[in-house]
Amino acid sequence: MSEAIEKLARTVSPSLALKLASSLEIDGSLAKASTKLADALSRELFAECFAVLGPANLAAVLRGFSAAAKANGTDLRAVWSGPTFPGDGDHTTAALAHLIDDATEDVFASTYSASSNSAYLKALWRSVARGVKTTMVIDPKLNGGKTAAFLQAQLHGARFLGFRPGPDGGIQHSKVVIVDSRAVFITSANLSEAAHERNLETGVMIRDPDFASTIRQRFGALLSEGHLYKLDPPKHPDA
Repeated sequence: MSEAIEKLARTVSPSLALKLASSLEIDGSLAKASTKLADALSRELFAECFAVLGPANLAAVLRGFSAAAKANGTDLRAVWSGPTFPGDGDHTTAALAHLIDDATEDVFASTYSASSNSAYLKALWRSVARGVKTTMVIDPKLNGGKTAAFLQAQLHGARFLGFRPGPDGGIQHSKVVIVDSRAVFITSANLSEAAHERNLETGVMIRDPDFASTIRQRFGALLSEGHLYKLDPPKHPDA
């Protein structure tokens, strides 16, 4: 049993642990709480712990997970796409959706390519729709500017920044998500369905306000020094 609890602690993030605990405390329903878990392994571990501890005790344990993680300061979690194995951290799609959906003030993200059916893109649209300040750093010249125009249309209301390369050229190839200057997700995955569901991609979730603030400030410095610049909205074909 202790092994199942330990594995569950490695599988859920502090914020997700609190959501699971709250759900169990409301009605004690395993089925309802399990809907918050994105993969079969997590649901299986959760059900195993539930069967032994019951809803009240499991909720208390989950709150302990969250408190311990916050006390330790930095929470590092590996995030993968492609084949899933026991002991893996969050899947890329679930990790990004949870992170962005938890944003209350600011989402700052960068990507290279994108696709319309990406769950990542949908999560970003939800942040825009609920009034969270959302900024995207993209490569404005990719596909002759078509990718930039597509993203600006999909995320109407977000601020878009382009990358201005140096004399030797270069592209905007970073893939980063910063939420409320408290958590950062750095990954090899683009903002596309293939990157999240089919490709083998590796990333890390870092919940540390100091680190998140440092990364956010780095992008701010790039903007103030002219390496990043504000993109104008795409012109309507009939304009």
